[in-house]
Amino acid sequence: MNPENAGNLHLKVISPEALLLEAEVSEVQVPGLDGYLGIWPGHRPLNAGLAEGEIIYRLASGQTGTLKIKGGLVTVENDKIIVLTGMDHDD
Repeated sequence: MNPENAGNLHLKVISPEALLLEAEVSEVQVPGLDGYLGIWPGHRPLNAGLAEGEIIYRLASGQTGTLKIKGGLVTVENDKIIVLTGMDHDD
């Protein structure tokens, strides 16, 4: 992990059409198939399916945000989170 980003995660949300979100975050909640999954710095590696719902995140600056998705996949490794979803900005 980069010492400058200690305590943060790098989040990317990608659809086939575009990069929907890329940000440094302190925490993320994603809609797993069996309920929401919380992800914080130091999280163990994870690959999981996602259900329709909202990604809830807290930016490194402390602001919170949400992004609706229609399901997909999440990968967590080395404080990097990649969400692949089938939706685009207009959905």
